Amino acid sequence: MRILLINAPVSRPSPHARLAPPLGLAYIASALLADGHDVSAVDFNVSGLNLRRLDSIIAGERPRMVGISAHTETYPNGLAIAERVKELNPGIAVVMGGPHPTILPEQVLQSDVVDFVVIGEGEGTIVELACQLDQGQEQFQEIKGLGYKDGGIRLNDRRELLNPDDLPYPARDLFPLEFYQDRWNLLTARGSCPFKCPFCSASYIWEGRRRARNPQNVVDEIAMLVEVYGAGYIFFADDIFTLNRKWVEALLELLNNRDDSIEWGCATRVDLVDRVLLRDMAEAGCRAIQYGVESGCQMILDSVKGIEKEQVLEAVQGARESGMDVASSFMIPFPEDTPETIRETKEFIKQVHRAGSKILLSYTTPYPGTHFYEHAEELGITILAKQWDEFDAKHNVMETKYLSAGEIDRLVAEIVQETGLKSSV
Repeated sequence: MRILLINAPVSRPSPHARLAPPLGLAYIASALLADGHDVSAVDFNVSGLNLRRLDSIIAGERPRMVGISAHTETYPNGLAIAERVKELNPGIAVVMGGPHPTILPEQVLQSDVVDFVVIGEGEGTIVELACQLDQGQEQFQEIKGLGYKDGGIRLNDRRELLNPDDLPYPARDLFPLEFYQDRWNLLTARGSCPFKCPFCSASYIWEGRRRARNPQNVVDEIAMLVEVYGAGYIFFADDIFTLNRKWVEALLELLNNRDDSIEWGCATRVDLVDRVLLRDMAEAGCRAIQYGVESGCQMILDSVKGIEKEQVLEAVQGARESGMDVASSFMIPFPEDTPETIRETKEFIKQVHRAGSKILLSYTTPYPGTHFYEHAEELGITILAKQWDEFDAKHNVMETKYLSAGEIDRLVAEIVQETGLKSSV
């Protein structure tokens, strides 16, 4: 069966949108290829949304199924792609998956141009759906993790959690690797983050405990990337790379035992590293680390993150002393922020920068599935966005009980000016 997979693009061009290949879609592709299907893929974040190009692809490849991956920000473009596919050939089955359809499957299925929604981890669901369609069957009620239409909207039970070691490596070769900045990204685990930060939808998207891959499985994939593609730098794309210290130590030992050295980077929390671990990571090739700090006010951190400001400085200094490049990300505003707490954040940003960290700043965005979105009214949050593509974290889409939109923008501009940030939200 011929299947075309499409990564829906952002509406506002951004270099961040094409930093790395879409691993989720690449995993879906590899599962379908392993089941014997003819699969191609397009990442419109690389080229920008070009419906004429889509016309040519559909005409040339004549797929029977089109799978579209969409985040909240890219969902409107995902719908535009689905609409064009149906205009070209109404008989093509249009499937949508990714974070936004997982969180709001019923809303997505209300669209006339979306036939199916894949909810959660999609490898098993998409393979079973492709098999049904290829054989001309319609026993969709038996496919776990699927949303579909049958005289109304039907949502099947969620699929059992998979073992990430059982998955084939993502089909990176279907994407234009030369156009990505961080082309060799790699996931070491599946499953929910245990911290459940109120601004993050990960715990809504991912069910069950975090499931780490066997360290040897990870190192085998790294070896493949080095041998087949000549990769020299790997980025571990997990949100919290150091969640399980014993697992990290086992991976570091395997990396140290490799004949060739590989450099790599990761992201984690400041309370899940110490100087010993950072030194060991650096000795095993870690050259860059990103910390999610979020706020510089301890009161705010207590309510949304559960870390101490002293831990931030200790983690930055420890990484710098180990020779790593460091980036620390902050978000503005939080529901309890005031002009005073944001100015406290500004002063802490300066302190973190002086300690040797690059600063990343974004607007807090109440994405669907987050505590901020689901409890906006009781938290005093007013969501200003009228369209899903406004949920991009690059401009303000909310007011709080203490801050108007204008005040938020002025305070952010003040931070940018006083900290000397060259690029920001």
